[in-house]
This record gives sequence, structure tokens and C-alpha cells, in this order.
Amino acid sequence: MSKRSYQESFSPDSSHIDNSHNNGLLPINDLLSPTQDNQHSGSSKKPRNFIATVACETCRLKKTRCDESRPKCGLCKSLGLECVYNERKSSKRDHSLSLIMSTLHRMETKLETLPISFSNDLQSLQRLIPEGLTGPSKMTTATPGRTDQISKINTPVKNPLSQGFTPDAVEHDDFEFDEHQNSTNANGLISISFSQHGVILWPGAREILPRRLLEAHERLGKNYVIDLEVKRPRLPMYICPFPPQAGDDWLEALPLAMIKCLSDAFFATSNPFTPIMDKNFYFAFTLGAAIESGFGYNMESCLVLNVLALGCNAVQAYQEGNYPLPGTRNARFEPPEWMAVIHEEPSGLRFFNEARRRIGFLMCDNDLQSCQFYLLSSIYYSQILRPMDQWAMLHRAATCCLQMLTNHDVNFDEWEGDMKSRVYWNCLMNETILVQELHLPPSGLARLEEFVPIPKFISFETVGFATSRSSFQETDGSFFQYHFLAQVAHRIILTRIRHSLYFYSDSGSFPLPAINAELHHQLDQWRLNLPPAIHFQDPTVPTTPANPLSTTPAASPVPISPLPLDPTRPRSPATAVSEAMLRGRYMIAKFHIGRPYLYKALRIPSSLTEEDLEQVRSGLQHAMNWPVVGGIFQNMKSCIPIKFAFCSQFFGQVLLFYCISHSPNPRLRDTLPPDWERWSQDMIQFLEGCAPYSPAVAKDLELLRLL
Repeated sequence: MSKRSYQESFSPDSSHIDNSHNNGLLPINDLLSPTQDNQHSGSSKKPRNFIATVACETCRLKKTRCDESRPKCGLCKSLGLECVYNERKSSKRDHSLSLIMSTLHRMETKLETLPISFSNDLQSLQRLIPEGLTGPSKMTTATPGRTDQISKINTPVKNPLSQGFTPDAVEHDDFEFDEHQNSTNANGLISISFSQHGVILWPGAREILPRRLLEAHERLGKNYVIDLEVKRPRLPMYICPFPPQAGDDWLEALPLAMIKCLSDAFFATSNPFTPIMDKNFYFAFTLGAAIESGFGYNMESCLVLNVLALGCNAVQAYQEGNYPLPGTRNARFEPPEWMAVIHEEPSGLRFFNEARRRIGFLMCDNDLQSCQFYLLSSIYYSQILRPMDQWAMLHRAATCCLQMLTNHDVNFDEWEGDMKSRVYWNCLMNETILVQELHLPPSGLARLEEFVPIPKFISFETVGFATSRSSFQETDGSFFQYHFLAQVAHRIILTRIRHSLYFYSDSGSFPLPAINAELHHQLDQWRLNLPPAIHFQDPTVPTTPANPLSTTPAASPVPISPLPLDPTRPRSPATAVSEAMLRGRYMIAKFHIGRPYLYKALRIPSSLTEEDLEQVRSGLQHAMNWPVVGGIFQNMKSCIPIKFAFCSQFFGQVLLFYCISHSPNPRLRDTLPPDWERWSQDMIQFLEGCAPYSPAVAKDLELLRLL
């Protein structure tokens, strides 16, 4: 038999089809409805208007066209044969349809009415917040109390991530929420950007801000912060040996006393409130492996070098705060003989660059140590105000987390699983800050949130390797563990605030008072249910004679040393940071609850009710006197965490105070708290201190000086 031509192979029965009016293609009706009515009258046999999706076995063997009739096709019925259909394999088209339906389902869920979705959020929040904290619950009837301890919230559950879980199946990313700021959604609500850099784009603010400021901002471009940070010079790649005459092998000649002190300073300063590393494992294995290899090209060496880099920053903070170095019996800071090692700009760069040089051959590793390395690198970049480099390291750490936590069985009741939980939450919380402020694309790590429990801080000693280096852990461990768990719970509340309040309607009916009141209630319950060791009063409310910080917990899982009675002199840099951050986070959340009302007040001031004005007043009051700006941090600047995030917050707050103070509405001007001008100057001074280290902060400061 003769073979068909190339064209005939793609045009079955072409001789029987009239293509004169269809450019050689089948009519659309024939494609959609292959019935007898659509056949051409001149055809001697039925044209093949479709391709069988699933042909029966008989038709497949005989290579005839199957009409796919069920339970028997036409051929099998005419021949009296048994008609058997095999299951059809999923095609790319089926997968595409499945994806489309999944996406539509997620969009449908997002477009549900806000009160219903918020009610579900509150139920989830009420379950999470009490469980994330210790001590007897003081919840009101609106939030049923519990007396569970931290150890009870981490009950072992089967890890769904090991069953081929795909992050796409869970809730949306933060990036989707803010990507189209000031746009109108299906419910007619305008989304409000969570970013403080977005304040300058608020319609009401643009009517008040000076024209020269707006013109200067427009010349910079929409994403000037990212553009400036991306185009800045790379971090210097040179390495200065210590001492200078040591040569290329200077790391092998480092005094053990220096390595020990720098490591101790890191674990006593940075690691307590960002618990990325386990001190016991570090001194028992990681440090020894790095030294034995002569700081070779292995992950242990990279980790130790990053710890030493951050240790230099920690020693500088001890010097600024006049605190005795860990392990010494001095009453104040006494510079060690190797003090010159920290005198570098930025401090610790020689160690950090050695780590960067070694990571090249290890960059594709995705294990726990790799995740710790990238997180430590992100912390270093954060301290030296390089947000885009920090984001790159966080994304790389997130990749490690996704690899470790998906498609693998993880026992979170063992030390290794608990460490994976620790790095996960550290990565997620630090990434969220940058994603929300700069509208950067997230890693997708947030979609695993409900599957990864908060850490238990299982000691490495529990797996059979005891160590004598646990005095600091025994003394202060519980304090900082509670602080970290409180941060996790606070992040949950801040996310609820963002997803529930950050909308506006021209009718003035949004934000809803009931939602606002419930979020205030949840945040206050978070503060009241903190363990006694880290309990604090609302900083905007006059303190009572009784000092809650001196209260010793009656029934605490582990011994907790009482905090000093003098709040102006914390007992260590880490304590200073932890206490300031806890109070600061509370004030930040209170401010963000009031921020949508500030948007409304500047856009339609005539529609403000007394309740609206009270929310504006509360938001402005909690935007003042953040602890990381005053007190000991006026000198101990090397210890201030997430500096870029605070710079961004202050940029937006200065604009808001200016707009409210220049509003033509006298009722709105009356909401300004006393001494707000002094606080505005404090924020400007903070930006001035950070501007030399970040071109974006320098540009923000330049814009504010146009006010």
C-alpha cells in the first residue's frame, strides 16, 4: 500500500471535506458538535470530526475509530463483543484544567465576604495565641483560656509535608496581597499598602505634602528603594589578615582565646533573639571540625567564620554599652589584647569574606547547616544595612527549608527536627519584614506555616552528648526562648491585622469597628498572657507602682532569673534588645491597627466619627518613643536589629505626623500626641545615623528634608 503524503497525514479524509470557505480548517460547529446534522451531504462516509479520547480495547486492536459509547461502543455492540475501556492517563490539558480550577477556587475563597473570613481568622487566632504562650491564661470570655505550657503545643503530628505536599495548595503569598496597592478588589474595597514607603502615594497625603517633595519622589521612580540598593557597589571582597603580618594562613594562627570569646559574644548577643544556632552543638562539633580542617572548604568552617563575623559586631556592642565580655569577671568592658580585630569597616568583614570565599563549592547544599549559614549571612547583611543582599540570603535559606521540610519525614520531637523548626521560623519572620516593606516576591515559605510547629528548644544534650558549656543556657535560656515564641505569636497577629484591616471604601464604612476592636483585644491578650519573666505594661499607659518585671514566676517549667529593677540598665546587650523588641513589636502592632484610620482621615476627613478619631489618636500615640531609639541604644547602635525596617517605619511616620499636623481639619490636628515634634526629630536623627550605610535610607532622608 502507498504511504500518505505529509499533508494528508494531518488532514484525515480531506477528500470528503469542503474547505473552500474555512481556509482549509474544519468549521467550528463540526469541531464542537460532531453530529449527523453537521456532516457534509456529499460525504460517502462519516468525516472524523474528533479524536477519541479513550478508545476501547477492541477498537484499538482493530485500529478502528471508537465512538466511545458506554457501556458498549457501536462496533462491540454490532459484533456482540465485550467492550473494555482502560483508564486514561492524565494529559497536560487535564493538568492545566486542574490548575485553573484550583486557582479559581482560591480566588473564590479570597472574594468571600470579609466578616465571614475574618470570623474564621479569629477562631484560628484564638487557638494559636493561647497555645503559643505559657503561664495561666487570662483570656476573657471572648477568648477561652488555657493553662497549657509550651511543651504541650508541640504534640507530635504526622508530617503532611512528607506526603508530596505542594505549597501551591495553601493560602496566598504576602506578595499577592500588596502587589497592586491602591487597587479596587471585587468587593469594592481599596487595598492599602502595608509598606511605610507607600504613605507618600496615599491620595490624601499627596494633597498635603509639599509639591517639591512629590516631584522629587516622582523623579526617583516607583521602586527607587530597590533600584538604589541593587545598584550600590558590592561588598568589598578584599581580606585583611589579622594580624597583618600573618599572611594567607592567618586563620590557622588565630588564638583559641579569641575564637572562644568572639563565639561567646555571638551566642550571648545575636543568637538569643535570633536562635539560629545551638550553642552546645557548635562547641561540641562545629567549632572542632573547622579548626581541625584548618578552616578548610567545608560547611563547618563557613559557619564558624560567620559566627566570628557577628561576634565582632557583638564585641563592639559590648564596648558601646560598657558591658563586661562574656566569661570575664570585670564590672565593665575591658578591651582584650586582640581588640584590633573588630576595628574594620564593616566590623567582622575579614571573617565574613573568608566564609563567602568558601561557600562557592558548597552553594548547592540544602541541609540544616547550609540553612544556618545563609541565615547567619542574612543577619550580617541586615546589621550592615544591605537589605537586598539580606533578601537574597533569606531566599537561599528558604530554599533549604523547603528542601528539608517537603517530601521528607521530619520528627519535630527530636533535636534535629526542632532545629529545622527554629531555622524555619527565623527565616519566615525575617523574610516577611522585607517582603511587606519592599514588595519583594516571597519564597513561598509562608505556605508551610500551619505544618511546621513552633520550636521546643530541645537541648542537644538530650541526644546523649553532654557538654559543660551550658551555664548561659541554664541562666537565660528560658527568657530568650519565651521571647522568641512571643515573636512568633505576634507575627500571627500582625498578619491578621494586615489581611483584615488594610482596606478602604469611599463610603467610609471600612474599617469595620468590630474587627478593629477584636484585633485590639487579641493584641492585648497577647501582652497580658506573656510569661511573667517577659511581661510588660503598655508603654503608652502610665505604669503602676508594682513592677511586673520583678515578678518571679510561681510555676515555670525552668528556672528564670528575675530582670533587674532598673529598666534603664539591662543586664546584658541581649536582654536590652529582647526587652526593647518585645515592647516595640507591641507598639508597632497598635500603630498598624490605627494606620487604616489615618488613611481614611487624610482621604475623607469630613466622614470621621469620634470612634475614628480615637483610633487615629491611639495609632499616633503608639507610633512614638519606640524603645530601640532611646535609652541605651543611643550609644549601643551596633546591637540594634533590623535597622533598615526601622528606617522604613520612621520614613512613613515622619510623613504621617507632617500630614496630620498640616491638615485643614482641626479635629484631626487635635489627635496629635504631646511632644510629637521631639519624636519626629528623634526619628530624623536615627535616619541620619543609618544614611551613610544605605543609599536608600540616604535618599529617604533627602526627601524628608524637603518637608
